[in-house]
Amino acid sequence: MQAVKSITSIIFSICCGLFADAQNAPVPVGNWRIHLPYHDVRAIAETPEKIYCAARHGMFTLNKTDMSTERLSPINGFGGYKVQAIKYGEETQTLVIVYEDGKIELLRNNTITRNDDIYRKTIVGAKTIYHINIVKDIAYLSTSFGLMELDIVKNEMRNSYQYIGPNGTTIDVYSSSKDNDSIYISTSKGVMSGSTAEGVNLYFFSNWYLSKPASIGSRHIASFHQKLYAEIDSQLYVKENNTWKLFRNYQKLTVTNIDINHNELLIGLYGRHIYRIKEDHTIDSVTIGILNQCMLDGQGKVWYASPIAGLVVKDANNDVGFFPNGPRSNTSHQFINAYGNLWVMAGSISPGTYNPTFNWSRYYHFNNFEWTNSPVHPVLDPVFDMTVASYQKQNGRLYIGSHGAGLVQLNNGVPAKVFDKSNSRLQGRLGGYTYITGLATDSRNNLWVSNWDVDTSLFQISPNGTWTGYKLPYEIRQTGKILIDSRNNKWILTPKSNYGLIAFTDNNTPDKSDDTGVAFNTAKGTGNLPSTAVNDFAFTKSGELLVGTDQGYCKVRSPNNAFRTGNYDCERVIVSVEANSNLGGYLLGSEVIYCITVDGADRRWFGTNNGAWLIDSDGETILRHFTTDNSPLMSNNVHAIGIMESTGEVFFGTEQGIVSYRSDAMPPGKNIEKLTIFPNPVRPEFDGDIAITGLTDNSLVKITDINGALVYQTFSNGGMATWNCRTFDGTRPATGVYLAFCINPDGTETEVGKILFIR
Repeated sequence: MQAVKSITSIIFSICCGLFADAQNAPVPVGNWRIHLPYHDVRAIAETPEKIYCAARHGMFTLNKTDMSTERLSPINGFGGYKVQAIKYGEETQTLVIVYEDGKIELLRNNTITRNDDIYRKTIVGAKTIYHINIVKDIAYLSTSFGLMELDIVKNEMRNSYQYIGPNGTTIDVYSSSKDNDSIYISTSKGVMSGSTAEGVNLYFFSNWYLSKPASIGSRHIASFHQKLYAEIDSQLYVKENNTWKLFRNYQKLTVTNIDINHNELLIGLYGRHIYRIKEDHTIDSVTIGILNQCMLDGQGKVWYASPIAGLVVKDANNDVGFFPNGPRSNTSHQFINAYGNLWVMAGSISPGTYNPTFNWSRYYHFNNFEWTNSPVHPVLDPVFDMTVASYQKQNGRLYIGSHGAGLVQLNNGVPAKVFDKSNSRLQGRLGGYTYITGLATDSRNNLWVSNWDVDTSLFQISPNGTWTGYKLPYEIRQTGKILIDSRNNKWILTPKSNYGLIAFTDNNTPDKSDDTGVAFNTAKGTGNLPSTAVNDFAFTKSGELLVGTDQGYCKVRSPNNAFRTGNYDCERVIVSVEANSNLGGYLLGSEVIYCITVDGADRRWFGTNNGAWLIDSDGETILRHFTTDNSPLMSNNVHAIGIMESTGEVFFGTEQGIVSYRSDAMPPGKNIEKLTIFPNPVRPEFDGDIAITGLTDNSLVKITDINGALVYQTFSNGGMATWNCRTFDGTRPATGVYLAFCINPDGTETEVGKILFIR
């Protein structure tokens, strides 16, 4: 008995220490996280336990008991991100969720059932579902092609009223309501009604009556205790005793919704009021600012969906908003590690004209747990479209380039100064905009700046603030992204020019007579690029240059030959298209390569128009291919990829938002450091990979039980090794403490970590 107590106390003490370490641990290997802005809520619906919120870029819930929020996405079983409408049916206890693409989900008893009938339906034009009205077990779906009836219990379409417009044409139906004998719909022609009496065939357009014509249309309608309330031509009307009259004499109203909640009728007026109409038709009003939808909960509280404050409860003293933490916007142009966080440049560039888009989201950064958005600061006031950055760790400066407003300097994360044509040597292009399209810092802490499409298109700023301008050979003015290699050579993207990129060296001297530049194009002997439309490029740890174009990618094995022998042509990687076959093809084919990022294990991440690809360090083996079909990616157009150095988490910037994946590699250390093991303890429900970090590259890791018996062995990817929670024979280890013995490649350094398994 004493022995049992002793072992228990040992395990307890180890567990406590491990649990304390785990409080600051990253997401487990192989797991995904969603990073969306949730403050712009478009639609809301109440269930007995929660309020469901459809934001512009995602969905979340508010728990009514503890006021906690939870993100909803494909990670926890939902079918998408862009929710058009949501509605809860009390009789069936089912939440109906409609996505922008026409897909429908029914959530009942924590089980999601899908209906793709409308999504798959062959229709000329849009398949938008604007509104859901639930009557008993039927959901009336107002769509861009008519009115549909969905049987919630059977999960099948019951009736489809598609050709009910003038002369049997299709018509936009924006919302619907039903009373004892009629269906009312708000349409692009006005308010229409159809009798539900037996024998009336509502499939025929002649059985639909135009009750109140409209010039612009009618968007919202509800029948409430023998009265019909509707928005028509941006005014509020009520129909009583078969007569339409103005409900309130307002002009140019923006009515957000007309809904019935808990036997009250709510009317939301953007920037004005929320009307509460009771059963006896007495009216209360709540003054409100901007909103997208309002709702009354079971306790009589008024809630509204705000475009800036999330889900808001209307309080007598202060309105309180709820939404999950996230970045300010869904845009991402570049990821960069700075100040221990992952920073995102949130600006944009017009792809066709290369003009500014006037994106004011600026930047945001992530510390492994939450996002912090750029502050309100006078230095930042005039700056838009922040797209590129360079971090100088030695002096704590972060430089950010704007596509139109110059160069921003942050000191220790605080905005300090803006450089533009008025106070520096930077030049403005026609129209007055100063485009900074590339930034990089060399080994001497000089900042190199691409000033796009001006006479002096490349600048060097020394640590003491001295500016030196360079005119590149071939009269190249269109400079973009800059990378600096180990010899301080500058490799520069040349967007919108006749070249793909240029290699430039100042030979580390102030004498410009020895400056050399070599351009890459599609001709053999001068680069042999697949296309001059180069979107990105990167160096591997072995020194190869990877070049991504709109016609696939290639690599230069010895890029510095451009300055010596002149043999610097790109090579396409050819792989077998079938196992045991002589048939070959180019790796990634002719995919549009938007971005390239090399991870801590020298593996290559490619962002393309067909998802994200991970190629092994051999440059040939495909390890991962993530798309919207097999991952939580929001779009297959992956424009930016960044890796958080402290964790190895890979961030994908798509045209619809940011999502991240905890990879099994991270940058190696020069020496084995204090080991971090996560998760630890390993609980019975966990069945993923354990991450062991703090290693040098290719470290040997041996897992043994407490008696020294070997149960698993592996090598690290960069600074991380993983264990799949299985022994050599594929079984899960028994409960107990296991040891991770870590040895660097030459055997001069060792470290031991402890792992507690609970089976």
